[in-house]
Amino acid sequence: MYALYNNYFNVLDDIAWKVAIYVRLSREDEKDDNYKGQSESIENQINYLKTIVKEKKWVLVDIYRDDGYTGTNFDRPDFQRMIQDIELGKINLVITKDLSRLGRDYIETGRYVEKYFPSKNVRYIAVNDYIDTFDKRNSNNDITPFKSVINDMYAKDISNKVRSAILTKATEGECIKAFLPYGYKKDIYDKNNILIDENVADNVVLIFNLYKNGKSKTQIANHLNELGIKTPLKYKHETTNYFNPNETYTYKWNSTIINKILRDRIYVGDLVQLKYTKINYKIKKMIKVPKEQHVIILNHHPAIIERNVFETVQEMLDRKTNEWNYSGRKRHLLSGLVFCQCGSRITYNKNHGKYFRCICSSYKKYGNQFCSSVHLREDELIRLVTNSLKENISKYLNMDSLSYQNQNIDNELKKNILNLNKKKEELNKIISNLYEDRLSGVISQDTFTDLIKNYETQKKEYDKKIQLFQSEENKAFLQDNINNELLKETMKELLTFNDINEENRSIVFKLIDKIIIYDRDISIKYKFNIPE
Repeated sequence: MYALYNNYFNVLDDIAWKVAIYVRLSREDEKDDNYKGQSESIENQINYLKTIVKEKKWVLVDIYRDDGYTGTNFDRPDFQRMIQDIELGKINLVITKDLSRLGRDYIETGRYVEKYFPSKNVRYIAVNDYIDTFDKRNSNNDITPFKSVINDMYAKDISNKVRSAILTKATEGECIKAFLPYGYKKDIYDKNNILIDENVADNVVLIFNLYKNGKSKTQIANHLNELGIKTPLKYKHETTNYFNPNETYTYKWNSTIINKILRDRIYVGDLVQLKYTKINYKIKKMIKVPKEQHVIILNHHPAIIERNVFETVQEMLDRKTNEWNYSGRKRHLLSGLVFCQCGSRITYNKNHGKYFRCICSSYKKYGNQFCSSVHLREDELIRLVTNSLKENISKYLNMDSLSYQNQNIDNELKKNILNLNKKKEELNKIISNLYEDRLSGVISQDTFTDLIKNYETQKKEYDKKIQLFQSEENKAFLQDNINNELLKETMKELLTFNDINEENRSIVFKLIDKIIIYDRDISIKYKFNIPE
């Protein structure tokens, strides 16, 4: 059975060959149809190669196996162990079933076969490819670089298939996350079904309420630590099969953890996926994906936080209304909303220990060469804003139609649909050019057929995503109406308030976009339409 291989690998049999059998199988290889039924398992590779080594009467030093490791990365445990043994002089012959088992990155594979092994006087054999680097008569050695390129292209093709499958699952609303954020868990009967984790959901609500009511992220973290509440990482470590490789990690709440929770749209029921991607199929490093390319499914699962509360908190986070660098510093109720007529932010100076007055930050920094001083007192500002709110809320509640909209979601969906339609137009131009190239004989019929098939598949994927985003746009419109009713109820409550305080401060941010001070007068830009 192995006579054929004896004819190829019978050179220098007088040398005492100290053999390393190297075997590898990645998860992608196991799933690929081309490998099914081809005896590519680790054990089959080992038995196959051991038979050859035994027939040749070579000395088997060790068997090196990497099960579940991709061929595009050579940082594999047993491969590196084999390299160490080569450095120690224990091995002078490496044998694999074929070249792809050594690796699929043609650059790195070529470096080992063409440079590293020869520099260490190590013979390399790839049995099924009839490659033997010590047989100068073997013409198969000359095509080794081409086989490496083909193996590399295979790895790229598999990577593209995996990415395409992941994109399809994400756009169809399937959850592709290995672990869900704090406050949620997967349904044990359906991994795509996201459930509220009742054990910790109240902690998420607490975090949002504390921030909405004026607590900073650091203050919230300290409060949770005082209560002895487990951090998301600690809780995940104890309730799932997640493994934290950092054994020295201290499980303490901090502002970074709080910020991550406050920013996550999953808590309003939206599923946001594909926020990160690998640089390419050879490099594992993850990079951020632009927001307009995220796959977003609105109202995908039960919400822990009401959408109007979430949006209010986002604005407060953007304006950093609750964050101060100095402990004990006074938090001004309208910080983040107030601007000078010159466009600069308003800051506050204490006047002889009695009261605060509003000061243009540019005037404070550069003097009257840039802007004039603002003389409005903070308590006067609050009084003017309170009176304006009461007056305009009363007008608003008497309107027949409401027009408060979630512009962030609306604009995001419109942008996604616009980008996809542009991509479809580009594909149509490419397809049109392909027909011209085929008629003029620039490309063959087979190439033309393959390219057209690929581009038509891409167009169908774009159409699916456009339909999905249009569906979400309709859902967003319905959600706007729901939010408008909630806003109306909130406004009714505000009619009775006498002054702006910490308790109703977050609602003020929901209603007001910007306050501009003109010396002792103000102009308020509201987020809702005010009737004449």
